[in-house]
Amino acid sequence: MLYGLLLLPIAALNVRYAGGRATFDQVLFHQHTIEAMAQTWPLFRLTYPEHYVAMTPGYHWVLAGVVWLTGVTDAGLRLVGLASSVAMFALLGHLLGKRCGVVLGSMLVAPVLASVYVANSSAWLLADNAGWMWVYLLTLAALVCRPTGRWALPVGVGLFLAVWTRQNLLFLAAPLWVAAWMRESPDGPEGQNPLVGMSRRARNLAPLALATLPAIASLVYLYRLWGGFVPHEFQGQYDGANPSNIALQLVMLAGFSVFYLPAMLGVGEPGWTARCQTLLRRAAPWMVLSALVAGAVTALVPTTPAPTQGRAGLVWSAAARLNPFGPIGDCNPVMVVVASAGAALLVVILACAPPRQRWILGALFAGFAIAQGASSEVWQRYHEPFALLFLSIATMVAADARRVPSKRTPKAQLVPIAVLALGMAITTGVVLWQREVSPWRRGENQIPINADLPEPPSDEPPE
Repeated sequence: MLYGLLLLPIAALNVRYAGGRATFDQVLFHQHTIEAMAQTWPLFRLTYPEHYVAMTPGYHWVLAGVVWLTGVTDAGLRLVGLASSVAMFALLGHLLGKRCGVVLGSMLVAPVLASVYVANSSAWLLADNAGWMWVYLLTLAALVCRPTGRWALPVGVGLFLAVWTRQNLLFLAAPLWVAAWMRESPDGPEGQNPLVGMSRRARNLAPLALATLPAIASLVYLYRLWGGFVPHEFQGQYDGANPSNIALQLVMLAGFSVFYLPAMLGVGEPGWTARCQTLLRRAAPWMVLSALVAGAVTALVPTTPAPTQGRAGLVWSAAARLNPFGPIGDCNPVMVVVASAGAALLVVILACAPPRQRWILGALFAGFAIAQGASSEVWQRYHEPFALLFLSIATMVAADARRVPSKRTPKAQLVPIAVLALGMAITTGVVLWQREVSPWRRGENQIPINADLPEPPSDEPPE
């Protein structure tokens, strides 16, 4: 509720500044598409000019339905979007709290809320949070629910809706398929010998495989309609794979994971020191191997800031400033080192989870890497929320697995996450004030609500 109240003035007062990224995306893409769909709702078109976004229109279709049913526009529509984000994160905190305790569960949501990219999607009409909602819900369904035949239908419907919210969310099929395939724990006889019980695993997977066919068919249909994975108007901007996404994904994980590790490792709980020593001893060889592989891969891909090549955002520019040696061609050694550390920390994070959940989390991380790597854009706005999401869920899984009978979560676990959330909240407040609110208050140029559509986006990112 506090989060909603803090962002309420932005949504209610129609903060709209022509130079702001959130305003730019809202007015020229999302708001236009919502208003166009409202004219013909529930029917809609997937082509220009009615559809002028680079994603599937599930988010826009829902809000267009709100417009069609209630007649709300502008501030009213943004307030509906803000209320939806607040409800989504309240539900997330509740679901996490049921598994790892109310205090820790609530704390795990705080850094996600504090991200400027999540705040943008809450206060302006942006579709990002709708996509993250499906990532949370389907991942939790894979982790905590028993994947029976009855389970396959709702998660199949959820995956279908996720693809129609953002087409690259088809990667969520990976953790769902792993969950169904590994319905029995890999600690059992089937896990010791992969050939044992193969037919049984296939039978476990079959209902989900059928349930995910509509989502896969949707992406095939969209590809044939658009001639690619994005509409024609955006194919000059999203024009191919970019392996630099892998480097940024590992760097974001390394930067944030240090704040979550105390809670993952159970610092302050009885016997936590011996447990950590055992875990690190077993994981050490895999940590070294992962770091070496990640270092070799990221050394071969471009890791210097280059907005025209899709590498834009605070992390890219900060890493360039922190590099004392200068770039080596298109390689930034700082990014290589941090990405290697991120790969090693990923091993630790997965080692904190039980075997079955470990494979599901690994599939989630790998699926996002493949889906995001297929995009030419390597923007922090995509990777930061996912890193926070992944770490919050992984922490919940680790805490739930320990099942420590304690009424209180040790402060050593909560304080680092609180520090991260506070730091991100301050940063978000400063960024929103400087880039959006302050220019709007000074009366600087605004984008008209009924502006003519611009030319199709160029390769230069709008932020």
